Amino acid sequence: VSVIDHAGRLLALGEVGFPFELSTTDLSTVGPYDFAGQLKTWMTAHPKLDPVTGEMLMFGYGIEAPFLTFHRVDPTGALTRSVPIDLPASVMMHDLQITATKVVFMDLPIVFDLNLAIAGSPFPFRWDPSTGARLGVMPRDGGSTDVIWMDIDPCFIFHTMNAHDDASGNVVLE
Repeated sequence: VSVIDHAGRLLALGEVGFPFELSTTDLSTVGPYDFAGQLKTWMTAHPKLDPVTGEMLMFGYGIEAPFLTFHRVDPTGALTRSVPIDLPASVMMHDLQITATKVVFMDLPIVFDLNLAIAGSPFPFRWDPSTGARLGVMPRDGGSTDVIWMDIDPCFIFHTMNAHDDASGNVVLE
């Protein structure tokens, strides 16, 4: 789905699973990369690089609890933080956004469906607006209890463009 270069490693990223490291000299596959055994969840395809701190911020979602885990990778490439974030169900969460102080999660109604998975569906998720939709804003050093969830109309957002803290301390998500 995407490729990212961080701390001297070139990583090919998919929707789920571990990233694959690629050789920076010939683009051959080095193999799955788990941050020296520290990555215990899947990693999504759209981590964010902080141009000021050099950190890579990312998440992994899964089909069993914890359904969402937020990760921080320091500028040297060491995974330094993994924090489970409480969600009521497994949802397809394709992207996140960061500001200088916050992380924005999108808990939207594309939900995992075990029956579709058992039936062999290549996309075992379904639209279920009855589960609601919400955006979660968390301080970058926060945890699950620090997330402020805001209900929104049911929708799905694959990609966000940008986010920033405004002068009042609010998060603006584009």
